[in-house]
Parts: sequence; structure tokens; C-alpha cells
Amino acid sequence: MLDPDDKQSPAASPPKDFLQAILDTVVDGIIAIDRKGRIMSVNRAAEKVFGYQAKELVGRNVSVLMPEPYHSEHDQYLKNYHATGNAKVMGVPGRELQAKRKDGSVFPIELGISSMKIAEDELYVGIVRDITERKKAERLTEELTGVMHAVIDGLVTIDNRGCIQSFNPAAERIFGYRSDEVCGKNVKVLMPEPYHSEHDGYLSNYRHGGERKIIGIGREVAARRKDGSVFPMDLAVSEMEVSGKQMFVGIIRDITDRKEAEQERVRMIESLRVSNRELDDFAYIASHDLKEPLRGLTNNARFLEEDYGQKIEADGSKRLRRMRYLCGRMEALINDLLYFSRLGRQDLAIQKTDLNHMVSEICMMMETTLEEQHAEVVVAERLPQVVCDGVRVKEVFRNLITNAIKYNDAPRKKVEIGFLDEIDGKRNVFYVRDNGYGIDPSFHEDIFRMFKRLNNEEDESKGTGAGLTFVKKIVQRHKGEIWLESALGQGSCFYFTLCESAQARSSRERSEK
Repeated sequence: MLDPDDKQSPAASPPKDFLQAILDTVVDGIIAIDRKGRIMSVNRAAEKVFGYQAKELVGRNVSVLMPEPYHSEHDQYLKNYHATGNAKVMGVPGRELQAKRKDGSVFPIELGISSMKIAEDELYVGIVRDITERKKAERLTEELTGVMHAVIDGLVTIDNRGCIQSFNPAAERIFGYRSDEVCGKNVKVLMPEPYHSEHDGYLSNYRHGGERKIIGIGREVAARRKDGSVFPMDLAVSEMEVSGKQMFVGIIRDITDRKEAEQERVRMIESLRVSNRELDDFAYIASHDLKEPLRGLTNNARFLEEDYGQKIEADGSKRLRRMRYLCGRMEALINDLLYFSRLGRQDLAIQKTDLNHMVSEICMMMETTLEEQHAEVVVAERLPQVVCDGVRVKEVFRNLITNAIKYNDAPRKKVEIGFLDEIDGKRNVFYVRDNGYGIDPSFHEDIFRMFKRLNNEEDESKGTGAGLTFVKKIVQRHKGEIWLESALGQGSCFYFTLCESAQARSSRERSEK
């Protein structure tokens, strides 16, 4: 038994090794220094943080663990503290500073310093925490926040219960809510019916069964603004894991303008269908009702000439011939109008076409004209095969060849047809060149207008002036373009391209043939 009168002796101080063992279990670095800044002890966590062994640090000035300017300023700071008691770090918990490892690398730390007395000696204990990873995470968060604020699409993140965690400025503009008004609320606040009522069930089905309707797929859905208005949007949802927690991020784009444009396009297409039907009706009327009186006029003029030719004076006969010519010209103009209207509405009969064979056929059909006009058609080199509407493209070449001969007063008329891989930045270019009159540059645009003729309007041999209009329309239907290089007295060269699907093979392929 203990004697109640006995006095208990004071507990013995724990051995130094025991205290060090305890310090070594602490996850933060602990460094003790004396009044002069010399390191008295470091724990194992501090060794790990700075890359030194304890024996390499004990006795050295603590400034060895500091980069500039702290390294040079530290001793003076201690002197000022001892003289004035003015603390910058002392007693301030969790101050962030820069530290230096043994290998010279600088890294961020969180430092807390407190003073203590042992016997008559004043010591300072620093608790050091390496916050490198935390700083990286903060920088990443700042960068991601910057991205979220910069993107033009709405970004909304939710947790696995459907509660909104973040709401970027673009989402604020789209929905009319401030971020603080929706963060923490269920995301279905942004949904109209039936999505509003179905969302929680959908999220639950996905968590338990993996059933996807939008996640990882994306689709067009309806959304609801703060003012209650419903609008269409593109929604793409991705799944991610943040700190071990399941999260979802939704990328949102308001497609109201796009949908309105699509609806307008549908309305315009329908309007065009109506216009085309009306144009077909007009074509029917023009083909029958307009041409019938013209034929009547022509026939009656001919009957007058045949039956009363001897009784009609020369001037009268001339006028009758003039009437017949004008009726014929009017009928040709009507036919050209009808043909032009069909060019823009009929589908192209796209097929692989050998242009060499096509040009040969044109020359055979024009053989008599070529002989009479002392003209020749020359193909500079073998033309490529193309995928196009052969009948229409044949008409392009025929019109250009005919014009090259018609508007030409050279004793020997020459028409050159060729193909260029590239000219003036345009690839796969066909050309038709002649040695004829040439065309003043001021008329290079006019010649493609309907019924525009630069020659004498009374010249019956020159046609209606619609040929180049047809050529341009056919080229445009093939998504190509046509242009002209010409000057008076220097001949003309018409260049044209066809669309990519109708483009020529490369020159290498042609040379291998």
C-alpha cells in the first residue's frame, strides 16, 4: 500500500530520443532554431520536405533553407525581432512563403512559427508544410475557371444527385440566372416539362444501370430560362471524377437563331417550290399561248406574200419579210427563256465523261460550218475525264466554239481547247481560245447577261444573245466559275472550272494514259 503521507516525486522528463520519436511521427516538418537562427533539430518530415538529412542541417543557419531575398534578410529580421518584438512571421499561423531544397529547387510552403523557452534559452519552432500540390491544384482551378469564363458556350457542372456545382458566365447569359441563384439547386430548374419531372429518375437509372440518353451522346433538347421562356439548345454531357466524387459537366449552346434560320429556310424552300410551280405554269403558257399567235402572224405574212406577192409593192414585201423575221426572233427568244428557266431547276445527270470524245462529236456536227468558215478546232493536249452532266457540258463547249467562229474575221479561224492544272490560283481550269475580234474589257461582264449582244441587233446570223448566259448557268450548276481574258483585236480566251466532284484528274494521271 502507498503511504498517504508520502510525497510523490516529480515525474521524470521523457528522454530526448523519446521526444524525437514522437516528432518523427508528425506529418508536417518541424524545425527548431536558437536565437541566432542555428538549427537545433529537424524531424523526419522536414528531412523529406527539404531533401537533407538531419545531421546535414543541425548547427547551420536556417537561412540555408531559404531562397533570396529571405536568405539575405533572415539574420537581420531576427535581430530586429529581438530588439523591437516586431514579428512578421512569428505567431502568424499558416503564412505562405518560398523555401529552398537541397537540390536548389524553390517551392511553396505554409509556415507557422512559435517561440518557447527551455531553461534560460529561447528557441523558435517552425512547422512547415509543403503546399506544392495544393498550389498546382489552385493554379489548375484558376486556369479552369478562366476557361469556363472565356468559353462562349454555357458550362454547368452537377454532382451525382443533380445539384448544380458551377455555372459559368455564358450559362448565366443563356438562362438569365446568376450563378449564386442556381448553385446548390437541382439542375432540373433549367428544364421544362417533361424533362423537369423525369430528370431525377433518369439520373438514378444511369447511376444504377448505366442507361444513357444524353451522357456521352449529346442531342438537341428544350431548356427553360429564368423568365419561364423555353428555347432549343444543343446539350453534350460528360462524366468525370473530381476528388473521388462522380460529377457531370454539361456543355450548352443556345440554338434559337439556328432553328429560326432552319425554319426560315424551310419557308423559303416551300416558297421556291410554289414559284417553280408558277414558273412551270408560265412556261406552259409561253410555250402554247404566246407562240401560237406568233405562228399565226408568221403564216399570214407568208400567205400574203404567196397569194398577193405580185400586187404588193417592194416596200410592202420588205415589211412582210421583216414581220416574219421578228416573229421568228420572238419565238427564238421565248424558247431561250424557257430553256434558261429549266436549266436552274432540272437535276444534273452526273456521270463520268470523256471530254476528248465530246469535242470530237461537236467538231463532226460542225464539220460543214468549219469548212465554210475556214476554221479549225485544236485540242492542245489530251483532255481529262470528268464527272459531270455530259449533255450540259457539251453545250458549254459547243456554245464557246460556235462563238469563237462566229465572232471572228481572221482568214484562218483557229479555236484552241485545253486544260490547265492551275492558273491565277485556280486549279483544274478548262479554256477555249480564239483569234477573233476580241472583246473590250468594259463588256466582259455584260456578255453573260441574258439577250445581251455586242454586235448589230439586226444581224440574223448572230443569234439571240443567250448562249453565254446558258454557258454561265451550266458552269454554276456544276459549282464552277467562268471568266474571260480578251481585248479588241487580240482574240478571246474563256476559262471555266467545274465543281470538285467534276474535277479533272491530275496531269500526272493524264500523262500515264
